[in-house]
Amino acid sequence: EYISSVDAAELLILLARDAERRYTIVELIDAMRPTMLNEAAARRHLAHFETHGLVTCAGDACRYSPATPALESAVRALTKVYNERPVTLVRMIYAPKDDKIRSFADAFRLKKP
Repeated sequence: EYISSVDAAELLILLARDAERRYTIVELIDAMRPTMLNEAAARRHLAHFETHGLVTCAGDACRYSPATPALESAVRALTKVYNERPVTLVRMIYAPKDDKIRSFADAFRLKKP
């Protein structure tokens, strides 16, 4: 629900790894290397995370700050799956998009009379 891409997952995991630290956008982008995350995407992910109670941002610095124990638990589970079953995680992230694309394509299939 909160993770729209692998980059977003990696960004959230990075923030959660050191919950007391405030990161600037530049520090986050540098820490994500070799993943090529641009500033616009990083800002978009952080705004989404902030809206959903996963991070707090002040000025240009953000830190991991889950609003509820359930969110904290979900991020721990995300981190575990990312470390232990990365292919499964990628499939889970992109599967809902694949279903939407498949559904859209199916709408244009010609049916035999």
